[in-house]
Amino acid sequence: MKKIQDIGYISAVLEKLFIEAGAPIILEDRVHGGRVTVPYDSAVAADGLLPIFLTAGEALWLDATGEGLGIKLEKDIGAYFNWRVKEIGPSLFSPVMFSMMEAICHVRTPEGIMVVDLGRVYDDAVARIKDRQAGAR
Repeated sequence: MKKIQDIGYISAVLEKLFIEAGAPIILEDRVHGGRVTVPYDSAVAADGLLPIFLTAGEALWLDATGEGLGIKLEKDIGAYFNWRVKEIGPSLFSPVMFSMMEAICHVRTPEGIMVVDLGRVYDDAVARIKDRQAGAR
């Protein structure tokens, strides 16, 4: 049954997966060359990097199935990148987690999980969706 997902539970499961994988979560400033390793608890927070993981995953899910996951964000100037997760769903738990895990697999390198590259994952999925829509006309 599709339902509104518990953001805290989604965050806790994602954090457990990160800890088990042991890969650092890296924010890279490609303009100035700096890198920051983000603590897992900050990465999975609703006002941390969770909005980025969710939106990249949702784009992949939409590309694969034609359905979104009901991700709702709200502006929050105190959050990483100024966005916070407001709601997840109505959707099933498994597609939410699987889609984020797939997005993360796309950006994992031997160095760690390169968060900035999630933008490319999102853009590529959206481009494929638009190409299909244009071809259907």
